[in-house]
Amino acid sequence: REAGEAAPPPPLPRLQFFIGDRRLSLSTTIFQAVQIGRRQQAEATATTSVNDPLQAQRSVRRMWDDIHTLTYTIYEPEAPPPDDGDEAPSEADQLPKMQPVRQGQDAARAALSEVLAVPDLDNLGISAVSADLLTVLTLLESLNRSGLHLAAYKLSSSEHGAATVEGSLLPPGRVPRSEFASNKLAPKLAQQLKDVFAICGGTLPAWTYTLVYSARFLFPFSLRRAWFRATALGQPRALHALRAAAAAEGGLGGDPNDRNDDRASNVGRLARQKVRVSRKRILESASKVMELYCSGRALLELEFFNEVGTGLGPTLEFYTLLAHELQRKSLNMWRCEDGGSHSAGSAPAVAIKAEPAAVLGAHSAAARPKVLPMQSELVEGEAAGAFVSAPQGLFPAPLHNKRSAARLLGRFTLLGRAAAKALQDGRMLDVPLAYTFYRIALGQQVDLFDVRHVDAGLGATLEKIAAASASQQRAGRDALIVDGVPIEDLCLSFVLPGYPEYELRPGGSDIMVDAANCTAYVAAVADATLGTGVLRQIEAFRSGFQEVFPLRHLSAFYEDEIEAMLCGTGEKWTVEQLGGCIKFDHGYGRDSAPAGYLLAVLAALDGADQRRFLRFVTGSPRLPPGGVAALHPRLTVVRKHSTASQGMGDSLGSSLGASLGAHPSGPSTACDGDLPSVMTCANYIKLPPYSSLEVTRERLLFAIREGQGSFDLS
Repeated sequence: REAGEAAPPPPLPRLQFFIGDRRLSLSTTIFQAVQIGRRQQAEATATTSVNDPLQAQRSVRRMWDDIHTLTYTIYEPEAPPPDDGDEAPSEADQLPKMQPVRQGQDAARAALSEVLAVPDLDNLGISAVSADLLTVLTLLESLNRSGLHLAAYKLSSSEHGAATVEGSLLPPGRVPRSEFASNKLAPKLAQQLKDVFAICGGTLPAWTYTLVYSARFLFPFSLRRAWFRATALGQPRALHALRAAAAAEGGLGGDPNDRNDDRASNVGRLARQKVRVSRKRILESASKVMELYCSGRALLELEFFNEVGTGLGPTLEFYTLLAHELQRKSLNMWRCEDGGSHSAGSAPAVAIKAEPAAVLGAHSAAARPKVLPMQSELVEGEAAGAFVSAPQGLFPAPLHNKRSAARLLGRFTLLGRAAAKALQDGRMLDVPLAYTFYRIALGQQVDLFDVRHVDAGLGATLEKIAAASASQQRAGRDALIVDGVPIEDLCLSFVLPGYPEYELRPGGSDIMVDAANCTAYVAAVADATLGTGVLRQIEAFRSGFQEVFPLRHLSAFYEDEIEAMLCGTGEKWTVEQLGGCIKFDHGYGRDSAPAGYLLAVLAALDGADQRRFLRFVTGSPRLPPGGVAALHPRLTVVRKHSTASQGMGDSLGSSLGASLGAHPSGPSTACDGDLPSVMTCANYIKLPPYSSLEVTRERLLFAIREGQGSFDLS
């Protein structure tokens, strides 16, 4: 189906339903309504003992025998009567509320705000001692995670001024995140996620919501991902995930994608919405597609005009192309650092960010910075510098021109819709957003010391000025010295650095920064960078995201984990690792010589060629969390017969082999002139039986570097 006119808004409901005297939410299922009514009845009669397993089992059996009465009246749009606590808290009530983006933060108050936040444990029903222990554990985890931030705050408030964090007496956290996970609570949550009735009825115990969102460190990343799929994406996807998990564990239920399973054809199978788009007008096509279909429950599948490819491969290719288009400089969406050090100017963003602790096993989310692989290969025909260079990850450029705001905000709305739809459908959107972007979008507090995670140079300068001002006030000096010179000699004005048209005050270009107003200058720059200057862009992202599912569900994850789910991950390959993840079939085995050649070539690929290979095979340049082993369908390599042996003639293989480079040393075969081909919808590689390692490397590199940009028959 092609993108057409916008769908009309859904009609208002005509009826409203009650269980007893309690009005039910429009999203409440019948099973959930019955559970609410039974809970009210049990609390009113006080006859049910949660400590008696036999009585609890008899109560469950009676639920299917009793008659449960639902009443209805004409729908009234006004708000329902206030809840007095009898009704079970809904999922929306149990999730943390989103807070507005804070503006003009006081760094002295904000530095410890997250560390000293006390989780709400009232609905857990645990003893005071247990609650205190959980609160202390939450505090320790926050201190461990916020070590660098606290070190920066300590240095800025010390008499030594702004020194390096590495030289601080307060060391950053080095305890691995996995050390905080509970080996007893995690299996209990995993068992709850196998209860189909509780998940579909929305009646999971309240402690699961509280701990997953208030004490997320208690559970490993993989378990919280399972929780997310079971509670945030709707019942069809929850059932699909449950059946897939049961099939992976060898349990009952079969494979939800098995067309021969009659039960799976009705339960756990997702509806699919196929849409055809233009590869040459990817932004316009994506805007229309997301506007029409992002809020639907169907699994979105994309195809390209005049191409035969369909299914998973073209869909991942669509998200990859959209991600790259959204990183163009010409869109003016992102902060950009230009300089000689960024040589790959015609490729989308290169991010220098923290190692994902949950995925790569780092000690701290901000402890060990690393350079992530290039976002994609050079785009053919693009001028140098066409894409944004963002060493700290993509972060919105301050918005100051209201005349172009509508189109710009529309891009951020598109980004929010695409990101949410990618998470909902299990796709990857290769947009490496700055971790600070996720924090602000989720309503977390940011301050002066977060500027360094957006613009390292600007953040360091602001911290120096703030530290020098604090030192001057403590010493009672008149002159404010920054880097050995008076601040007046720096010739700073109330204009946002890097954006000469963005005045921090009316007439700011004529107001010079001095000892009297430097504190206001630092606060204004931090606010323009992280607050008012990016408020509308992040709100547009939020609004687009919320059309698919509530953004607050992501508060169960750390920033690096959100990136791993949205953008995927990278990993260093070895021959042994790949040999255990890749399936060799139809003419090949693990010990076949061509299989060994392929594994050796893949293990030697650099970051850029690894991304090209992944995009060539799967449609996406990055791997899902878990790496190659997590690819679904499993990466499979089969034997490809020579075109010469199929009657195509020996001249084709010999001419292609000559054009790619002949290898006079060693015997050659007719297959050496053939190229590998793939089926992206099945992660399926058809590899000719090459005669040597050198031939395998040359043919594979030629295929992945020259074979991008179209889905054709092979």
